[in-house]
Amino acid sequence: MKNVKTVCLIAALAGLYGCGGGGGGSASLNLASVQGVWDSSSYSGTDLGSATKAVRSVMLKNGTAWLLLLDDLTTNNPTPIGLVKAAVTVSGQNFSGTGKRYMLDGSAASSVEVQGNVPASQQLALKFGAAANPTTLATLAPVARFSAAASSADMTGSWQFQSTQATAGGTTTITWNWAINSAGTLSGTNTLGCTFTGQVLPYTDPVAVFTVALNENCAGTTRQYSGVALQNSAKSQTTFGLTLQDQSVGTIAVAAKVTPS
Repeated sequence: MKNVKTVCLIAALAGLYGCGGGGGGSASLNLASVQGVWDSSSYSGTDLGSATKAVRSVMLKNGTAWLLLLDDLTTNNPTPIGLVKAAVTVSGQNFSGTGKRYMLDGSAASSVEVQGNVPASQQLALKFGAAANPTTLATLAPVARFSAAASSADMTGSWQFQSTQATAGGTTTITWNWAINSAGTLSGTNTLGCTFTGQVLPYTDPVAVFTVALNENCAGTTRQYSGVALQNSAKSQTTFGLTLQDQSVGTIAVAAKVTPS
């Protein structure tokens, strides 16, 4: 799969935001209390790519952070342009971690470092960069509608997405068709002749995201992906953030629910 980038740095930082319970208190941050989905309200810098103007982060209490890199704020119907997956740890009121960034433009994956804290303003302050002194800055706030548990019924159905890829003679458009049943079992194909099997299951805690395990078989070669998925408010669109088992590749797929004719 192509068109994948990992942006976990922001996600990890975003997750740590609400933990201070009052912004800058003496108690240590707690990853479980900041688990959820977070959107950036401000963003500046180029360490996550010059086209990145905003981020949406999925923070899980095990310290795994997923970050969707966007070309605009979520209120302006943005397009995902990259993905980050990172692992973070907490020390007092600060957190830090490392991960990989995957851009959808096909550029090579790159390492990312994240630092952050929760200032008295209750804004989550994040820094991102490729070295020990990151310079890209973001603030994030929790998205309230993701605070309830995900429902398998919302994922049940047929889903389709497309990607345009370069070829020797120009470009070609590839279409993926996935079906997910009420047990969360995924099956599907794409127009390249690849087949897909896997599981898409509600996350075990009360946060409206899904965990994904996916096997892709193309011409006898099987690759294993894992990741997360989250839906729009209408449950008509699902965004999958996936990385290959060895973390060498990451991708984002934005799938639309197919309504029977």
